[in-house]
Amino acid sequence: MRYTQKDICRAFDITRDTLRHYEKLGIIQPEIAENGYRYYDDWQINLIWDCKHYQAMGFSLSEIRQIMHHDTIDQVRDLVKDQLGRLERELAYKQMSLKMMGLHQRLLEGLEGRIGSYELRHLPAAVFVPRSEVHGLLFDDVLTDAGRFVNENQAVCLPPCVNFPSFDSDRYYWGFSMYQDWYRQLDGPGEGVVEMPAARVLTTCVDAGERGGFGLVLFASLIEEARRRGETPTGPIYGFLLARTHDEHGGYHRYVEACLPLA
Repeated sequence: MRYTQKDICRAFDITRDTLRHYEKLGIIQPEIAENGYRYYDDWQINLIWDCKHYQAMGFSLSEIRQIMHHDTIDQVRDLVKDQLGRLERELAYKQMSLKMMGLHQRLLEGLEGRIGSYELRHLPAAVFVPRSEVHGLLFDDVLTDAGRFVNENQAVCLPPCVNFPSFDSDRYYWGFSMYQDWYRQLDGPGEGVVEMPAARVLTTCVDAGERGGFGLVLFASLIEEARRRGETPTGPIYGFLLARTHDEHGGYHRYVEACLPLA
């Protein structure tokens, strides 16, 4: 049988432009009449079904053209194997992203009620990628490989992190951190990162209030509480920015999960 473009578009729920794109890539080869009308036989319909099948598997149209014009089953098998590996990597990344979103949700639950309360926790090893010192961006003429990496992988980064390397200075760094094993699994670059070893930490939630810089004063209550408990604080001190909010009466809020590593 012979079918028109209108027949095919209606049957496959696709547009004329999509059909012409398939044709341009060489996936299908309709019969072209002298008046320019295109007609499709049963073989072309089979090719369109195959194309949609491979698209559903995540192949690009250029890859589909390769698959449909390869001469051996070995070549097709290798392409499908490569696609399977790519989908498995994407799935692993999505699973990381879901875990990170779940962590953020748990940190937000009852957030205001945690202000002024303290909790001992164990944080896994992570890496920290500094992006600014106090308010100034760290460019070093060009964006570092580590900076590009965190830009491209925000979905699996911990919330924005502020890091105070010393107890004796208000100098701090803003940046992003990621669990160390995830960073390595995703082949993150070795340069431009600060190791954050696994640690037992004392945490609390603080409201940094209005816009502006941060200071060690935000962490003073943590240090006092640690000493009251007979613990020895170690550095660096860091915190995760969980949310920014603004209300009509209370003004601007920056909620930070403050963490103090302990010996």
